[in-house]
Amino acid sequence: PAEYAIKKIEAFKFIHMWYFTREGLQEATQTVRHLEENDTLAITQAGEGNVTLCTANSLTASKNARPDHSLSFAEYMYTKNHFLTCIENAGWGNQLVNAFNWFFHRIDNHHLQDHGKRGKCALLHYASEVGQDWHNKVARNQAYNIRLINEDLLADIRHDLDTK
Repeated sequence: PAEYAIKKIEAFKFIHMWYFTREGLQEATQTVRHLEENDTLAITQAGEGNVTLCTANSLTASKNARPDHSLSFAEYMYTKNHFLTCIENAGWGNQLVNAFNWFFHRIDNHHLQDHGKRGKCALLHYASEVGQDWHNKVARNQAYNIRLINEDLLADIRHDLDTK
């Protein structure tokens, strides 16, 4: 994945799953090739007052990144293995990696899958909202068990989508 995505994950910050799609991974590869030819370095502050040098383009979000709910269901599910590997490599720990693994499993196997495109749309909106909310709560030491699907929230999201 893009260095930008890796840095976000290392800092426990929310990152759109687009960075782990085929398109996002391909863009990251092309960016690395381009940077090898024309490196511009930037100074960034690391933990405990240390500074590091990194490529300037690695600090910015892709203009092509899309919110999770705008991905197709197949694209979203494709991202999970890359995301899980990335959070494992970033040292999130087995408990969190396992929780996210169960989150993806439960999204992928939820009974709303049987409702076709509308069911998948509701699941994507749920995953998008919960993923961002979980990261926001982590920043405030209020994280919850993401592996459990909040059926009430999912029903509310589905209702909101059905009334649009």
